[in-house]
Amino acid sequence: MIKTMSKPSSKLVKSAGSVGAFTLVSRILGVVRDAVIALLLGASPASDAFFVAFRIPNLLRKFFSDGMLTLSFVPVFTVYLTQKGRGQAFAMARSCFLLLSVTGVAIVVAGITFAPLVVRMVAPGFAPDSYTFALTVLLTRIMMPYLLCVSLMAVAMGVLNCLGHFAAPAAAPIVLNLAILLMAHVFSPLVGSPALALALGVVLGGIAQLALQVPFLLQQGFVFIKKAEMLHSGTLEVGQKMLPSLVGAAGFQINVFVATVMASTLSSGSISYLYYAERLVQFPMALFAVSVSTVLLPELSRAKDAKDPFAAPAVFTKALGAVCFITIPAMVGLVALGEPLVSLLFHQGAFDLLCVRETALALLCFCLGLWAFSGTRLLVTLFHGFGDVATPFWAGLGAIGFNFVVGYILGQTFGHWGLALSISAAAAINFFILLARASAYLDFVRVKNLSILACRSLFVSAIMYVPVSYGASLVTVELSKGAVLARVAGSVIVGIVVYVGTFLVIWGKGFQLVRGTIKRR
Repeated sequence: MIKTMSKPSSKLVKSAGSVGAFTLVSRILGVVRDAVIALLLGASPASDAFFVAFRIPNLLRKFFSDGMLTLSFVPVFTVYLTQKGRGQAFAMARSCFLLLSVTGVAIVVAGITFAPLVVRMVAPGFAPDSYTFALTVLLTRIMMPYLLCVSLMAVAMGVLNCLGHFAAPAAAPIVLNLAILLMAHVFSPLVGSPALALALGVVLGGIAQLALQVPFLLQQGFVFIKKAEMLHSGTLEVGQKMLPSLVGAAGFQINVFVATVMASTLSSGSISYLYYAERLVQFPMALFAVSVSTVLLPELSRAKDAKDPFAAPAVFTKALGAVCFITIPAMVGLVALGEPLVSLLFHQGAFDLLCVRETALALLCFCLGLWAFSGTRLLVTLFHGFGDVATPFWAGLGAIGFNFVVGYILGQTFGHWGLALSISAAAAINFFILLARASAYLDFVRVKNLSILACRSLFVSAIMYVPVSYGASLVTVELSKGAVLARVAGSVIVGIVVYVGTFLVIWGKGFQLVRGTIKRR
């Protein structure tokens, strides 16, 4: 049994490491991108307009790449690949490309035509005759073609991931961030509107992301120009799973989108505060949870088809244990360093001290749910790996309903940070529902060991919080950017040393087990 599991586990860690490396670069560039946006727009009506307009294509990007299409496409494509051969699998993928091309063009045309109606729906707090509303409509129309690019890119990513190629799909966000930064730097002075240049960068980035996947698909033997059946049986099967996958996998993004809609009725800047805070929380979540889940789904699908009852649970528990070991201290560290980190990254230009404090408050509320965001991501992958679409769907639907009601109450009572708090609470509810239902695939001993690891990690993270929070208290308004960077970096290094060192001293044996999972080559 040990020999049987060592190879898949090693492959999982290697693939996750590859995805994680590209994701790290992408997230660093994403932070640079957001810092540039903060410099140019701050937290203003223009930034609110850009973020609302960007939420629409970005939400669908999450749906396609991280949500419904990936989770519904990968298991079906894997079955075709392993049971019917590469030719049949590629025929099914071509069908998906064709169908999404037709429907994508129709959606883009409809979105451009009915952009004012779309903006009224997603930002009811924007007055129809206001500058913010008009700018949001214009930016929405500019960024609509991005939807077609990301839908096609999601199929390409799914095919490449199933074939064991993770680098190009993981590098795609890097291209998007570079395109936005390029347009912000080059075209902002020319067009006179930074928001307009940023929107053009989104479209350019979408085209570049899709183009990046094409050479690697051709290298795998995929042929685009070939007769394809639009309503292929595999495509229909994917379509049947898409809506449940949407609710189950993208519940967090749906809740953030709902919060954005509600924030449009609050004071100016509320949408921007939520956006900047959510982007910082996305950094550790994407770096660890999303990277691992990306390679976990094909691994689970193959392990399930191998008819080994222990293979898939073993792969999953190793993955969740590694993510848990890293995510919990990251959450505690973000809580301690929230305001200094926001100040370091965004306090410049139009982003003043008020923006720093309000964003840090939203970040704190988001951080309280980071463990649930990450854990839910992997649990949803587990259920989809076993072909169970219904459980994540109903759990996600319950969390969305909770956020819709409680988010409205907390938002009207406390403002934008109440919305962030509601999202975290909804994620916790979603996580515990899924964990309770995961007993169908995980035995009691595995769940118990994961719970023990989580408690140990939380205990050591609480110890780590003391020196990190002290380091955060040394960051003052008078300090230069270099001094703030030095103190924040020093606090992070001290936190890592304290966390790892304490874990080694108290639970050396348990640490060795986790270390074997997350070790680097």
